[in-house]
Amino acid sequence: MLTRPFLTQLDSRAAIKGSRDPLGVQSLWSRLGRHVVANLTTVSTSVRDFTVLLLGYYFAERVADEGGTEGDLATFLKWEQLAAYARTYVNQDRSYRGTERVARRLADGERIHLGTDSAAQILGNQKIYGLWGLYSVPARASRLLQGEPTRLTQDARSVVERHLLPVLEQRGARTVSGIIDRLRAPNHPLDLREHSRDMPMLEGIARILRTVRAGERELYLEHLLNGGPADLDPSRGTQGKQRLFAELLAKTLDDEDWALTPRSLEVLSRRAAKRGEVGGQLASCLERIRTAELLLAPAVALFEHVLGCHDQSLTEIAQGVRQHWGTAPRGTIDITATRALEPELRTWNEEHSGQRWLLLAEALHAGHYEEAIQRVLDQNEAVMKTRAAAAWTTVKKGKLHVRFRDEHLSRLPASKALPDYWRHAYFIESLRTIAADLRGSP
Repeated sequence: MLTRPFLTQLDSRAAIKGSRDPLGVQSLWSRLGRHVVANLTTVSTSVRDFTVLLLGYYFAERVADEGGTEGDLATFLKWEQLAAYARTYVNQDRSYRGTERVARRLADGERIHLGTDSAAQILGNQKIYGLWGLYSVPARASRLLQGEPTRLTQDARSVVERHLLPVLEQRGARTVSGIIDRLRAPNHPLDLREHSRDMPMLEGIARILRTVRAGERELYLEHLLNGGPADLDPSRGTQGKQRLFAELLAKTLDDEDWALTPRSLEVLSRRAAKRGEVGGQLASCLERIRTAELLLAPAVALFEHVLGCHDQSLTEIAQGVRQHWGTAPRGTIDITATRALEPELRTWNEEHSGQRWLLLAEALHAGHYEEAIQRVLDQNEAVMKTRAAAAWTTVKKGKLHVRFRDEHLSRLPASKALPDYWRHAYFIESLRTIAADLRGSP
């Protein structure tokens, strides 16, 4: 299978939790994940947030057309703030980014205003960590946004104008124009008193964000869950695999104990294989993801363990691993499948990376832990070299010298847990969460 790049915006939740990706695995799992989920990121998981995003771009265009001078970004940030206050104050919703600042300001009775200054922003850097920074790229990939300056696609505009704006106008014929007037102002004080002029507007916004309407659901089913028109693009899409994968994942939603593991993915792969040509292609991609994770997850865990072994020899560390995992990890690495995966374990800026991962797989499979430890140290050194940085560890006089130790290191998983051990996203949970949102699940 030929690999293809996918330019996606990295975000704070895309990296391995508790690390700075010292083994360079993010590019590997991202590449593999893009074969089955082409449009979502690890943080673009809320249908409601996509609605806020689309309305934000709609109002940014309207403000610009009506003579706004601050630019689209300023308008969008103020809209995101306005939507956040409506979600918390009216809907008691705290499922969005910025909820802590919004809730604190409401509880403290602060003077609240919409603006771009730090006192108005609902995040430390709302541009980067809010919806503008985290949802715009997946919305473009889903063909909900397009062009420069960024504007709604025709499908997205139709839903906003036919299904969302009329709900706003139910609170008064000038609700939409009132929102535009407030967003045009450089700084608007938000009046939350019961009979204020701002309350009907806030209640209208809250009503829009309370449920997913039929028109919205159709848009998001096609563009978010199924990948949208771009999914058939050979250079960017999955050619129908995402649509089938979403269907299979949706069937797991009633299983409260379902979790993403190598074994649960194998079950989905077998089900996909029964679904014709596209199903066979999807099954192959899922098997490649499963094969990769059976190597990447324990490799990352091993490196984290090594970081806690300062001033020990590699032999001593290996003995400790052997006591934990036995003579060889049980039921994990498939050497034949991993060898076939080697091209996708390469990184563009380091020619020997695929071979190094394969040697690590062989060492782990055979229970040669001292060699495996040396391989993860070599991988870290190579990754850091591409970043013009020093390796996190060195061996001095036969002892491990740890230069950098993460504060959130996890313990080695138990040997019996390895067949179900999973660490990386592959964008799979994002797709499943969107499926749950569109079905109406919490």
